[in-house]
Amino acid sequence: MKLKNIALDNIKRRKSKGLFLIIGMMIGIATIVTIYNVTVQAQADIEQKIDEFGANIMVIPKSNTLSMTYGGITIPGTNYDIREIQEKEIENIWTIENSENLSIVSPKILGAAEVNSELILIVGADLATEVKLKKWWQFEEGSSVEFDRKEIISPIDPSRLMVKTIIKGLKKNDIIIGSRVAAKLGLGTGDSVICRKDDESKKVTVRAVIKETGSQDDSIIFMNLETAQVLLEKKGKISLVEVAALCAGCPVEDMATQINRVIPNGNATPIKQVVEQKMQTIRELSQFGFLLGIIIILIGSLIVFTTMSASVNERQREIGIFRAIGFRRSHVMRIIFTETAILSVISGIAGYFFGIGSSILINYILGNSNLFLFDPKILAASIGISVCVGLAATIYPAFYASKIDPSVALRHI
Repeated sequence: MKLKNIALDNIKRRKSKGLFLIIGMMIGIATIVTIYNVTVQAQADIEQKIDEFGANIMVIPKSNTLSMTYGGITIPGTNYDIREIQEKEIENIWTIENSENLSIVSPKILGAAEVNSELILIVGADLATEVKLKKWWQFEEGSSVEFDRKEIISPIDPSRLMVKTIIKGLKKNDIIIGSRVAAKLGLGTGDSVICRKDDESKKVTVRAVIKETGSQDDSIIFMNLETAQVLLEKKGKISLVEVAALCAGCPVEDMATQINRVIPNGNATPIKQVVEQKMQTIRELSQFGFLLGIIIILIGSLIVFTTMSASVNERQREIGIFRAIGFRRSHVMRIIFTETAILSVISGIAGYFFGIGSSILINYILGNSNLFLFDPKILAASIGISVCVGLAATIYPAFYASKIDPSVALRHI
């Protein structure tokens, strides 16, 4: 009789103990698989949101801040020596060392203007670039935003041409407005309105209405950069620059430092730092989850140890007969190890699929539509961990079984 057949027969005869062992190991493996999948998904979700946000470096004018105490009253954060970024300086961003990682550079001018007796925030920018940067924007029915491409001279190398995305038929005085502005002013696509700022005024036409985003974009009027600069009387000046460096592993911090060198009056800050705290929270939760999984696996290994030890004690007569008919100590150990290996493989497979199911459920509860696909590497790792832990916990019971004296065991017959 083959040793593996003996091991299989022993498992069939002791189904309840085998099931108990499988469940103990399965829960530990399932916990680790679930934590791993949920953590990877959460990190991917954050990275996707950063990509959807568009910019991951923000450049604002430099200023000094002074906290003052006057008459017993503390005035925090008083800004002085506020510098301005000149529009002509923006091209310098394309000359930084990591310029090949640059995707979008979007300079903006910000200010408030009166529109139909309402004070509305105006953002001047290249509208085609802004639409490309704000990937989450969707437009109300009737809005016409179609893209075209044109060649422009590269700001890095004047001898080379670059392709620039433009909005088809976009006129200098066309604007894109947020949903809240449209509702507040009663405007729709094709409507014209006059924007006033002190002595300046501009007649502009609504090109598109952005569907509600739940962000500040709903309350903003986006217009051509040059038009906004004239209206706000800030010709040649920039309020901020959004820079998108959307690539895996881009040295965003180094790029921000490089931008600070080429724009002396600007302060470049990686937006990556804003989400770092959230990423740190996810890492801490994942570490806690993995620690919990390890504890459960250790408990599972104790279950394996006690189950196999009890099995050996119950089978002393059987093992004594094997030894009496010529089985070697190594044969007895192999039978015990084979039983554990079979049960561990089953535990690993069951734990993996149970973990995938738990991950899908948690994903559904969190409202994420992404699916977890079958990953043979994770399955192999689950089986490997289960088998290694199971065999390690079986070393002593197997060694003890191999030392059983057949003459002593046969006295019980």
